Formats: sequence, C-alpha cells, structure tokens
Amino acid sequence: MNPTLLAALRGKQLPRNARSLFLALGCVLVLLLLGSTIWQTAANLAALDDLRQQGQRIEHLDSMLIQLIDAENAVRGYLLSGNRDHLDPYEKNLATANETLAEIRRDLAPGAANEAALADLSNLVAIKLRTLDDAVERGVAGPDAKAQGMRYTDRIRARLLGLKAAVTAEAENSFENSTDHVKNTRWVVGGLALAALALMAVLYGAIERQARLREQIATMLRSENEHLDALVRERTAELSDLASYLTNAREAEKARLASELHDELGALMTAAKMELHWLAEGLHDSVLAGCRERLTKLGGYLDRGIALKRRIIDDLRPPLLEELGLVSTLRMLGDEFAAGGKEALRLDLPPDDVTLAPDSALAVFRIAQEALTNVRKHAHASSVTLALRVNGAQLELEIADDGVGMNGGSTRARQHGLVGMRHRVQMCAGEFDIASRPGRGTRIVMRVPLVAPTPLQEGLA
Repeated sequence: MNPTLLAALRGKQLPRNARSLFLALGCVLVLLLLGSTIWQTAANLAALDDLRQQGQRIEHLDSMLIQLIDAENAVRGYLLSGNRDHLDPYEKNLATANETLAEIRRDLAPGAANEAALADLSNLVAIKLRTLDDAVERGVAGPDAKAQGMRYTDRIRARLLGLKAAVTAEAENSFENSTDHVKNTRWVVGGLALAALALMAVLYGAIERQARLREQIATMLRSENEHLDALVRERTAELSDLASYLTNAREAEKARLASELHDELGALMTAAKMELHWLAEGLHDSVLAGCRERLTKLGGYLDRGIALKRRIIDDLRPPLLEELGLVSTLRMLGDEFAAGGKEALRLDLPPDDVTLAPDSALAVFRIAQEALTNVRKHAHASSVTLALRVNGAQLELEIADDGVGMNGGSTRARQHGLVGMRHRVQMCAGEFDIASRPGRGTRIVMRVPLVAPTPLQEGLA
C-alpha cells in the first residue's frame, strides 16, 4: 500500500488522545446527568415529605381547636340536661388534648416566637380545661362562666390561627424553595442533556469518519491484494516457465551428453578394444607370455569402462525408452532396483506398451526413477510396489512402499525431489498426488493423458 496515501488517510482520524478525552468527557456528562437526576428526585421527595408534615401540623392545630370545642359542647349539654352521658366526648377529648398539645410542641420549629406562642397556648388550654372541669364538678356554670369560656376559646382560636398562619407561611416558603430548586435543576439537566447530545453528535461524526476511512482502507487493501495476486501469478508463471525451460534444457543436455558418450567415447572404447585384440592376436607367444596377464586385466578394464559408459548413457537418456517403449524401460528399471537392494519389489505393468507423448513418457520414467531412489535412500522399506495402469484416457503410475513415511528429516531431504516430480507432471498437464504417514509408508500417484492412437496404429492393432 502507498505509505503516503495511507498516512493521509490516517491523518483524517481523530488522534488517540482526542478520542480518549471525548470518551472521558462523555462518561463525566453521563455521571453528572445521573447525579443531577438523583439529586432532583431526592429534593422532590423531600419537598413532598415537607408538604405532608405541614399538612399534619395544620391538622394537629385544627384537631386541638375541635377537641376543645367538642369538650365545651359536651359540658354545656351535661349542664343543661343533667345527663352524664353527654360527658363522654368531654372525657375523651380531655384525655387526648394533652397528647395533641405535645404533638403541636413537636411540630413547631425551635425559636423564641414559637416557644412563647406555645407557652401561651398551653396556659390557655390548661385554663380552659380547668374551667370546664370546675363546671362539671359543681354541676352548674358560674355567673360569668359563659363569657369567660367564650373569651378563652376565642384566645385559643386566635393563638391556633396564628400558629397555623406561621406553619402555612413556612410551608409556602418551603414550597417556593422546592420550586426554585426544581427550576434550577431543570436547567442543569437540560444543559447536561444538550452537552451529551452535542458530544454524541461529535462521536457519531467521528465514527462515520472512521467507517469511511476503514472502507477506503479496505478498498485499497483489495486493490493492493489484487495487484499482489496478479504479480504473484505473473511471477509464478515466469518461474514455472523457467523451471520448464531448465528441465527441458537439462534433458536436452543429457541427451547431447549421452549422444557424445555413445558416439565419441563409445568409438574410442571400441577402437581400444579392437587394438588390444590385435595385439593379443599379433604378438608371438614368447613375447605375449610376459604380458598376457596385464593384457587380460586391460581387457577387463575396457569391458568395465564400456559397461560404465552404457549405464551413464542409460541414466542420461535411456535408449530403451525410445527403442522398446515405456513399459519395457520401467521393467528394466525395476529389475535393476530389485537386484541392487534388500527391498522386495512387486511390478504391476501392462503386457503391451502404451501410446504416450515422448515428453510424458520421459516424465513418467524420471518420476519412477526418482521415487525408487528416494525409497532406497530414505524409506527403509521392506516391500515396494511399482504399478502402471491405463485408466480411461489417462495413464496412472503408482509407487508405494511400507517404509518410515514422510517425517522429520526424510521429508525435507525429499522435498526438492517431490517438487521436481510435481513440476514434471504439471508440464504434461497431469495430476500428482502423494499420501504419507509416519510409520505407514508413502504412496505416490501420477496421472498423465494418453495420446490417441492414429488410424494406422488402429489398423495394425
């Protein structure tokens, strides 16, 4: 990938520090929004609790006045009728009046004004209850009891109304404070929400830029990969052509060397053999007696040289492959392999020769030769199979052994040979398979297309 273009694309990204800062800021905003919401909820609950308590305070003040009026009415009914049943409300309110007064004392906030008002209220209530109690004990009200009772009741009512007004004013003040708090909190929450939305918009833009950048990088990578794939295919084709050229050149050089060895060296060895024979026939027995042993050794050396020359020629370019065909050449190769080692060789060859292109026939022979050499060097096998079969329009060669298989160093030692085999098969538009497991031996199978027989060959067949 172009480093300049990649650096330009990366320049469009937010710096890592900026992304971390935005993330931290977002977390802070979320925590502040959550904290302000909890704070507002707690304040609202506290305001509601205050309103409930204010209602209870007012209810206690009203209950105090109602209890005194009910007690006064009960005493008045008793005095008028003389029936003590009318005193039941009085007795009940007399028992609860002190409790209600104690609740009022707990409700009032500490302060000099409230303490003075509460002391005056307690004194008036005590006087009122004592007046009613005296009336009940005498069974008749005093001459000025009614006027005095009305006066104390009015003073108690006025004191309770004053306390009620103070409690109401306190409740209104608390309500106004709660309202102001809710308004302020509303603006705070609104501001935090707007900041969070702005941050989300910024992050969304950054994510969109990142997505576009990733798409651009992915497009560049695809383009670069396609370019690299094309370059690899081109280089592979070049290397394959080079390998094919080197293989063909090597086979051509082997053929040239085999031809020169056959023509030049063969002629020299034959001439030397003939000259030696002439010397042996032309010299007198008395002269020959002293060097007969050396002439015999020289003849043996020449025979061994001729045999060595023949083996070298056969390895370079087996003449039987062109003269007798592939099947006979493979049979000769198998016989040489069986005669030179301890492995038991099983040959499975067709009785008649097969019609195959010269390059394909040479490839089959070379692969069989290389495979048997690998078996001899690395497999440590006890039995080997060399089979050649006609399978439809293909010729199949199989070499299998029961040796150590492809493991460790033996696999690496045969790696180049296997690559060469595979390439030879590819040159012939064939197929190459190898199966091997440690301790289970190795099986090599190659398939190459057969050559369709000519009409003349069909007529002769």
